[in-house]
Amino acid sequence: MRQEGHLQYRPLNHLFAQGVVAVETLLSDSEVRAKLLKQVAAQIPNHRLIQDFGTLRVVFGILLKDGERIAVDSLSAFAQVSLLQS
Repeated sequence: MRQEGHLQYRPLNHLFAQGVVAVETLLSDSEVRAKLLKQVAAQIPNHRLIQDFGTLRVVFGILLKDGERIAVDSLSAFAQVSLLQS
């Protein structure tokens, strides 16, 4: 999981794409997946990810300035499309 505030110089659509690429890499690259699972097992030996890697899900958290509530128009149109495709 990667946590970042909304940074103007790093568009949200880029961060959404990074999440997708990370999951695709974990699913397709057994060496990367083995390294991740080793790190998870070292921290949480009985984590369900170790037994069932096929149920990955990407969850994005978006924190707006000053605790502003999120609404449909909180994201640019391009970011909305990127999030939907993620």
